[in-house]
Amino acid sequence: MSGAFATALDNAGRDSTRARVRFLHGLFGLGCAAWFASAPAAAADLPTRKAAPVEGVAVCTVGGMAGFVLPGSAACLRISGYVSAQAQAGSLARQYALGFTGIAGASPVTSAEAQSIASRDSFGFTSRAQLNFDVREPTAYGDLRAFAQFEASASSGFESSAQNFIINAAYVQWAGLTAGRAPSFFSYLGSGDAWYALYSPDRIGSNLPELLAYTARFGSGLSATLSIEEPTQARTNGPIDGGFDNVYLGTVFPDIAAALRVDQNWGSAQLSAVAHNSAILGVSNDTAHIWGYAALAGVTVNLPSLATGDSIAAQAVFSRAALSYSGIPNTALSPNDQGLNINGNGTIYQLTDALNYDVGRWSTPDAVTAAVILTHYFSPQVFVTPELSYANVRYSGAPAQISTHAESWLGGLVAHWDPAPHLDFALGVIGQTTRQSIPASYLSPPAFRAVSSGVAGNFSITRDF
Repeated sequence: MSGAFATALDNAGRDSTRARVRFLHGLFGLGCAAWFASAPAAAADLPTRKAAPVEGVAVCTVGGMAGFVLPGSAACLRISGYVSAQAQAGSLARQYALGFTGIAGASPVTSAEAQSIASRDSFGFTSRAQLNFDVREPTAYGDLRAFAQFEASASSGFESSAQNFIINAAYVQWAGLTAGRAPSFFSYLGSGDAWYALYSPDRIGSNLPELLAYTARFGSGLSATLSIEEPTQARTNGPIDGGFDNVYLGTVFPDIAAALRVDQNWGSAQLSAVAHNSAILGVSNDTAHIWGYAALAGVTVNLPSLATGDSIAAQAVFSRAALSYSGIPNTALSPNDQGLNINGNGTIYQLTDALNYDVGRWSTPDAVTAAVILTHYFSPQVFVTPELSYANVRYSGAPAQISTHAESWLGGLVAHWDPAPHLDFALGVIGQTTRQSIPASYLSPPAFRAVSSGVAGNFSITRDF
């Protein structure tokens, strides 16, 4: 605890209103001082007066976080965030969808062009802003922390989404407890550095769950966590063969996640698992409670012998009836794409946690994903992050009208240039190729298009604070 922070704690009993006035006055004084410090050299000829000492702004450090003391309290506040502007583009190819030739669920299937190339965007823009509030206060049982993250975005054209403002995170931590909208304890690498997500379960950078968790720490960086998490955002229910899909019933059970993790100077490693329940009404009007699960193993190794900041990270995931936890649906940005068709190209591959066309018969997918991310610094201002990921999906006991198996590669590179502190220019490119099996009851013509591929790229400018 710094001397300034200790002084603020001793004065915490004073009138809080007067303290807040001094705090705001101090922030105003700091802002004015920063402005004058950045003025052109010619301004040195102007009359000047020595600034009065700034009062009421005390710097603090709690749990490794530096911030300002909240007046009238012992809490330490840090405000951070970023503003980002981006242009993105991608290659387009014909898009096809499967559909029944006769009686739904019983007849053979064929394919037809869905959204035409002319109707789809190949260039677009995205703007995004994020604001974080992190408040920490030391207690006898560890730091009491409250964290909130607000995010707003607007986009148009290629890979655009509706303009939105969301509370991306809002949680409280104390004495090993975490409660609120927080990063999932199952995930490890997240979506990667590229704007286009890897085949890797996220729920730590976006799509965060509501959860209640307890983490036990054993020393030497070793910890174990048990977490119950909101399941609805982890559901995967893509349309099948002409738009048929399941109807999800009410939430009956939360997702249950457990993780064992170690963080040390050499890097980090994690083993985690999750159980996921789906209460669904199938296409044939069957109702089922289907339990799925996923398991993850990941490791990150720092490589300071190559350059400061260098590292390599790898992760593997297996899931059954829990596709979201494989990370495959994370890449679904394009119209109709469910995760394996970059830019919406090719024959759209169905992704769903469970499906049925026959009464009493359900098919569930097994998925395997793997991802590797390398970070290398050529200098403190220039670095690159090559990424590569693999996905394999196979449905057991599947009806003859669907493609039962698909595998895909997705990889690319992001190059960063940071010419000034807190300013980042990034240029990224990523490509994907997917091959899927022909449905057993597929009826030609047209010929089934088993391979889809495409590339996408982006250029972004980000100012963080």
